[in-house]
Amino acid sequence: MKKVILLFLIASLFLMPFTTVKAETLKDYKNELAKYKKEQQENNDKINETENKIENSNQEIENIKQELQNMTKEIEQMRQDIVTYNNEIKEKEIESKEIIAYYQMAQGENLYLEYAFGAETITDLIYRMSVVEQLIEYNENTIKELNDMIKANEQREIELNQKEIEMTERQEQLTKEVSDLTGVKASLNENSVSVSKQIEIYEALVKSYEEQGCKDNDVIGRDCAVTSSSVGWFRPIDNGYVTSEFGYRWGSLHRAVDVSNKNPYNTKIYPVANGRIVAKYSDNYGALTIVIEHRTSSGQYYSSLYTHMSRYAPNIYVGKQVTVNDYIGYMGDTGFAYGPHLHLEIAPCRLYNQYDRNCSSWNKYVNYVTKIYNNGTFKGPRELIYFPKQNVFFSGRR
Repeated sequence: MKKVILLFLIASLFLMPFTTVKAETLKDYKNELAKYKKEQQENNDKINETENKIENSNQEIENIKQELQNMTKEIEQMRQDIVTYNNEIKEKEIESKEIIAYYQMAQGENLYLEYAFGAETITDLIYRMSVVEQLIEYNENTIKELNDMIKANEQREIELNQKEIEMTERQEQLTKEVSDLTGVKASLNENSVSVSKQIEIYEALVKSYEEQGCKDNDVIGRDCAVTSSSVGWFRPIDNGYVTSEFGYRWGSLHRAVDVSNKNPYNTKIYPVANGRIVAKYSDNYGALTIVIEHRTSSGQYYSSLYTHMSRYAPNIYVGKQVTVNDYIGYMGDTGFAYGPHLHLEIAPCRLYNQYDRNCSSWNKYVNYVTKIYNNGTFKGPRELIYFPKQNVFFSGRR
């Protein structure tokens, strides 16, 4: 029985899938850079397409506004015409009554009396009777035409009012579309900034590794650009005090320990452990930032982030190996800061590394740090570095 179990276990080992960790080569970084550039181009195309839609919708809105103005003027003119037509009808009716009265009188005794007395103007009188009849007919036709024009104007006003309702609804619809498209454009622009930052980071990494002699198929950290193991954890400044702790504040997680001192702008900032600079940039608020990757003797990777610096140290570049004694910049208040201080983040992952499923992008990193804090597995820089309580002065880096 024992032999059967042993054979089963051996067979199970052979049947188990072997998992391998993909090594990062320079070519991998170039492919990632190409991927982000392609994404940037697609994003820019979407931005241009959205801008065209916004422009077309705005133009249609302007056309509708102009047409509505023209319709308003036309309606006002038609209403004035209706008043004019009604006045003309009244005048024609009075004129017709006068002509008919004259015609009736001329057809009565006066005509025969004038004829009986041998009036010489009988021909003229007959002619005039013919003219009177034509005038009466003309007036009747004119009144009919005026009434027809009044009806046509009233019908036209009904049609224009209906069209005005439809066009106003269309204008409201277009205005909402423009608002929605503006939101889409803002989101695309935000994504563009994020992608541009990734491109900036990967371009700097590729350039640095090439300058360090890495070839396309060289594994970074093994065949070239080897990251030295950390020899321990240190405070990032020589002296100072904690001004803000790692934890929730104002409804979101503050992922750092903030430190400052009485002479902040002249305070040098050092790496908290030996490592390699993997990112150097200004964040979306303009804060000067550096990210350093560390590997412990046990093979565990960490990332440390330093931001709000006033300026970088000379000869600081992505890919550079740094020790705890190499200062990387000076404390400051660049970006979104309420005063000069160092915002120090540390997390057990490789920020901006494409093969780190938790921290390959900024959003993933933020979500990961929030998650491990919430579940109690990591509490920030104090997990690795000793700091006294908030506002208690410290001297020395350990």
